[in-house]
Amino acid sequence: HRAHHKRLQRARHRIDLLLGEIEEYYSNFKITGNLIEMRNLALVADLTIRCALQRKESRGLHHILDYPDTDPKLNGVNTILEPGVDAPDDRAPVRTAV
Repeated sequence: HRAHHKRLQRARHRIDLLLGEIEEYYSNFKITGNLIEMRNLALVADLTIRCALQRKESRGLHHILDYPDTDPKLNGVNTILEPGVDAPDDRAPVRTAV
């Protein structure tokens, strides 16, 4: 569990650095299609990592050694990220919904 969580935290830190650099580019340079694509890829990576940190089951492409089985209670339940003040780092908190 710790190794999995630590790798995800490390990935999240790196994506945070990348998003910061991209934000700086948006403020100081001409915006190009490549910059927009890089921002979009970094945002998707951030969302994926945040969901993986919350996940307590393996499902589809998301396999977690600590939780190798699917949880039948989560069948048909989607993970939704919402903007809100409850997020400790000003990003959307993670919740699940049917």
